[in-house]
Amino acid sequence: MADTHTKPKIKEVIVVEGKDDVSALRKAVEADILITTGLGLTPKKIEEIKALAERRGVIVFTDPDFPGGKIRHILKDKVPSCKHAYITKEEGRCPKTGKLGVEYASPEAILRALNAAKAEQQQYNIIYDLNDLVQWGLAGLPDSAQRRAALCDRLSIGHCNAKQLVKKLNSYQISREEIEAML
Repeated sequence: MADTHTKPKIKEVIVVEGKDDVSALRKAVEADILITTGLGLTPKKIEEIKALAERRGVIVFTDPDFPGGKIRHILKDKVPSCKHAYITKEEGRCPKTGKLGVEYASPEAILRALNAAKAEQQQYNIIYDLNDLVQWGLAGLPDSAQRRAALCDRLSIGHCNAKQLVKKLNSYQISREEIEAML
């Protein structure tokens, strides 16, 4: 999946448990990553994952332990279209503490797991910038935060500030027509 000079860009959004997992994944691949904060899978977070699964696809990449398995089970039930990447307990074991986690896996183990999950590589185009948000009244106005929140709810992409919204609109490849229809 990767050559020795560049990290592959993964099409799907990768769902992990925590920020340390994000750091480990960033050493192996370029990807948009969503953090569940462990078992903190709220109905709103599950709706966001469902919307992402429809738009770009989702790869669940949780720790090889009981909580990680529980998160997988919930997402398999609520979002059956998700792909799943697995590391072995040996690949995810911290040599110093014996703890298990994606954050302890090597870039090679992460790439192996993503390959096994049939992760797709993709380059996406940057379509939107902050000027688009200003034009739509989603930035620069007194009620911009409320307007952004309403749009984010309609798109099921989670609430975000203007900079985060630009990133999500680009990475989720939401069409201009879809955005404008919801405004």
